Amino acid sequence: MKITVLGGSGFLGSHVADKLSQKGHKVTIFDKKKSKWLKKTQKMIVGDIQNFNTLKNAIKGSDVVYNFAAIADIGEALKNPTQSVKTNILGNVNVLELCKRYKVKRVVFASTIYVHSNQGSFYRVSKQASELYIEEFSRTFNLNYTILRFGSIYGPRADKRNGLSRIISTALKTGSVKYTGTAKAIRQFVYVQDAAKASVDILKKQFINKNILITGKKTSKIKDLLHKISKLLDISKRPKFNNETQRGHYDISPYSYKPKSDKKYSIKPSITLNEGLLELIHILKNKK
Repeated sequence: MKITVLGGSGFLGSHVADKLSQKGHKVTIFDKKKSKWLKKTQKMIVGDIQNFNTLKNAIKGSDVVYNFAAIADIGEALKNPTQSVKTNILGNVNVLELCKRYKVKRVVFASTIYVHSNQGSFYRVSKQASELYIEEFSRTFNLNYTILRFGSIYGPRADKRNGLSRIISTALKTGSVKYTGTAKAIRQFVYVQDAAKASVDILKKQFINKNILITGKKTSKIKDLLHKISKLLDISKRPKFNNETQRGHYDISPYSYKPKSDKKYSIKPSITLNEGLLELIHILKNKK
């Protein structure tokens, strides 16, 4: 199949592009920067999903479109909520409009387990909104989709915004293992190659119009993990914690999102419904 990977120059997107190529698919990568890991068999288009015309060239003729293009860092989204809307929500709507126009068989959207959380700040909000747009496009225009909700991914090609990469890079530089959160934090880490394989496996028909959770099987206590990193790096100092929950990040579980319930305001009608209808009819008649 002809498959376009939006955000295919990034950490996870580049690995997914490689897995797709290994499966024999014709892969086009679309991103703001040329991929460092571009294969000879892959086509590269440099562009931004906010640019409708450039994006059109990437999506036209595709059978499947993966959308990894986003502001994916919680801290970055927290500092710039407006840009988060433009990239993560409006950019995604551009993708959906073009996929509808060019009759793409399926859109695969990279979301997050933070959609189940009351954490994640504007990043989480943007992903929740994008998921709702995808579901509505599916209902209204019969556009097939698969939503991938990723947990904590680690591995090669990650930059220092990635949790484990940042911890290890800092340790190598300073000789001290530090964590900005609390000692009680836990995570379910998934290796990037495994996450990428799962992202390709979901092209099977049984995953059409489904939300798929991709995370690790084993729960790891961050405290134990930091001691393990210290041992592997031969660092004798005890790991350090700020003992503060990071703004926008969860400690124990992301599954904490609950919509606020409505408080009904009791209105005492000034007129009856019949009187209101007669008033409206009178006004509209006199407009002729």
